[in-house]
Amino acid sequence: MAAAPQPHDGVTHIKVSTSIGNFFIELYYQHAPLTCQNIALLALSKYYDNHPVHRVIPGFMFQLGDPTGTGRGGQSAWGGQ
Repeated sequence: MAAAPQPHDGVTHIKVSTSIGNFFIELYYQHAPLTCQNIALLALSKYYDNHPVHRVIPGFMFQLGDPTGTGRGGQSAWGGQ
């Protein structure tokens, strides 16, 4: 059995800066290790820079990372969707 991905370069939080303020995303590797590793790798590569936040449900969630802003998804850190 392969070891679960660990925080990439120590990334456990990601700061998101928007035109209306900043917030932090906390990554829970113990619950979603591959998703967290993917987000950390993409953030470190500046993939998310200048991407629109295309959906917000206050008190619940937001979606970003889709370069088209359609909500259909973008590319993973390993290529593909």
